[in-house]
Amino acid sequence: MRRTVLLSSVAVGLFLTLRASPACGQDPKSIPTISTRYFVSGSARVTVTGSFQIDEDVAINAKASFGDGEKTWLQFGISGSPAPNVLVTYGLGEDGIIVGRGKLIATAPVEQCKGKVEVTATSVSGEHTCVGIGSYDPASGRMGKVDIKVRFSAKS
Repeated sequence: MRRTVLLSSVAVGLFLTLRASPACGQDPKSIPTISTRYFVSGSARVTVTGSFQIDEDVAINAKASFGDGEKTWLQFGISGSPAPNVLVTYGLGEDGIIVGRGKLIATAPVEQCKGKVEVTATSVSGEHTCVGIGSYDPASGRMGKVDIKVRFSAKS
């Protein structure tokens, strides 16, 4: 019972941390529509400081990166793997960035970030900086904060 209460408290804390006011960052309406496409090459420069650190270039995961005309997933690396990875999503009000390395993960809605995105007929590129993002460290059982910077390019 105690474990369930603790996990519920962590889940509620993560939810409240991730739902910040849209006034503080990037307007999701500024993200252009991305047409249906598959991505074949690209990379992301990921820098995370704070509760955990990442400072690496990560190749695109072409099998997991695509857009269906309404939502776009740009996966760099492999989610959940011990190697650094990042997922950038756009569309249907779920614009955001998830960075991780193993069980260390931070999720940032685009409203908590500053940045820009450029969409052309053959590529999507952009840069987002997200400050003070909540992250959970399962090893210590504590919440922490990270700053995230992602610069990426994906070619279709």
